Amino acid sequence: MGESRSAQELDPLGGITARLLVIIAVAVAYVVAVSESLNTLDQISTPAFEVAALLSFGAAGVYYIRATSPFRAPFPRLAHAVVCALSLLAVLFNSLAQWGTNEVVRDDWAPVTLAILLFTFGSYIPAREILACTLVSALLIGGLAYLQADTFAADVPAAVFAILPATPVLACGLAASVFASSLVRSILDWRAAASAPAAADIPEPPVHATASHLVHLERQVLPFLQRVSTETELTDDDGERARLLARELRTLMVLDAERSWLMRLVHQTTDPQRYADRMTAAERGYVRAVVSHLRGSEAFKGDRMRLTLDGTRYEASCTIAVDRVAGSNPRVQLAPYIAVGRSVFDSVAWRLDGDILTVTLTFDPTANEEQQ
Repeated sequence: MGESRSAQELDPLGGITARLLVIIAVAVAYVVAVSESLNTLDQISTPAFEVAALLSFGAAGVYYIRATSPFRAPFPRLAHAVVCALSLLAVLFNSLAQWGTNEVVRDDWAPVTLAILLFTFGSYIPAREILACTLVSALLIGGLAYLQADTFAADVPAAVFAILPATPVLACGLAASVFASSLVRSILDWRAAASAPAAADIPEPPVHATASHLVHLERQVLPFLQRVSTETELTDDDGERARLLARELRTLMVLDAERSWLMRLVHQTTDPQRYADRMTAAERGYVRAVVSHLRGSEAFKGDRMRLTLDGTRYEASCTIAVDRVAGSNPRVQLAPYIAVGRSVFDSVAWRLDGDILTVTLTFDPTANEEQQ
């Protein structure tokens, strides 16, 4: 459980899948909270505290759902602290609302709803942080129940009342912590197995555009050679034409050799300092995937894509701009790519200005040099 990374950081797409579970869990937990509040109205001595408890837990649920959005991936550490704090505040308010009038600890909704949230933390939060939140929550819940032991109807030791409401929190929190730890180990093991072959043995993915010297060879040189091969004798014009074609071919070969892989991928690329050549293999693969997606999607005009790379010695940015088809909504299609990109690049930002989508990828141009 000492792993400091979350499963979402290692598998961003898994975080998108798990978000549906978060939404369902928050909805179910809030229904439980409201229904139990109505069922225990006779035990509530201070309704204002009960309302505050419901509002605090509702805020925790809404914040949790927003923080798990793929456009905010990976799940921020601050978000985890906020969700836990608001949930524990709901626990405190729920106890204060029934202080002195609480007869049965089993029907307190706050510990149960907190346990439901804890159960879903495994995909987004490192195991050690889940465990920390679980222990703090169990201590607070148990302590509050212990202090109210005199008001409970059952005649049992106060320690029993402390353990009873803390048990579901401990069970769900420990389960989520173990799940997070095992999931991270599984992903790391899979990555190690997948990367076992040498990187040099893996061929470079084909670029979108054919090199210009090959186009020239196919369209100009080969037809000329085929024609002169059928002639019985060559003229001076044929000799001059051959020399011209040879000069053009040499020029195009030099120009193609100087073009970066990104310039061959997208024609309208501005990269005067050749930052594209300093991207890591993962960064190049991601850019290829995004470009391919934007070209293949009906929501964008892929033939009007522009790429611009600029920056400094230690921080560079790759900006992808493409025209959007009027009336289309690119948000849903972009979500997986934004989530994955944030596990590859230092930062990923996107905006939609009118009909132009802009995706900005920030990276360290020295990272590839350090890996070599």
